[in-house]
Amino acid sequence: MDQVIGAQHEFHDVEFVAGWADRFAPTPKRLELFNIFLSELKPRIPSNGVVVELGIGPGFLADHLLGELSEIRYVGVDFSEPMLDIARQRLDQHSSRVTYVQADLVSDNWWAGIRSPVNAIVSTWALHDLANPETVAAVYKSCAQVLSDGGTFLNGDFIKPDNAIFEYEPGRFEIEKHIAMLRRAGFKNADCLKLLEEEIESPTAAQNYACLRALN
Repeated sequence: MDQVIGAQHEFHDVEFVAGWADRFAPTPKRLELFNIFLSELKPRIPSNGVVVELGIGPGFLADHLLGELSEIRYVGVDFSEPMLDIARQRLDQHSSRVTYVQADLVSDNWWAGIRSPVNAIVSTWALHDLANPETVAAVYKSCAQVLSDGGTFLNGDFIKPDNAIFEYEPGRFEIEKHIAMLRRAGFKNADCLKLLEEEIESPTAAQNYACLRALN
């Protein structure tokens, strides 16, 4: 029972980031999450709407969404310059529609350089790295304030599954706690669309992630 499910990252290190990006290339299950995002965004945002991604990382989700939503404008936020560099390379063909913002979601007003209106905010496998529920709650609150009326928030992130038999790092916590936090942040509706790669008995740090949706 001493095992803690989590991971250590060095996202300011160029070599570590390059290796991490290679290991985290989308699998079929991860593409399933991307396609859930796509199906949620298509009917809810204008064709030329603005999508902000928190923790753009190597740009995998951004590439998927920009390829399918051919007129949207995209803002990628990340605190890691090496990650932003990889995202710029991957998204070069979409460069006229993408803006990059280097900001720390914990300590910076990450939204300060983002022009309104924002139609959707998305994030995958990032917010758990903020280390505790209180910081995630603060980000949820700022998202509710930044989004325009009718805006959509989608978070695909690692969680602590119900009936877990191991400890999880503090940034990975139960789905119901996420939903309660989103509602307290000011979202009108919040729910979980799907739990992916659920594993209780022998989980790895790359399993047990949920697709959470909140509507402004």
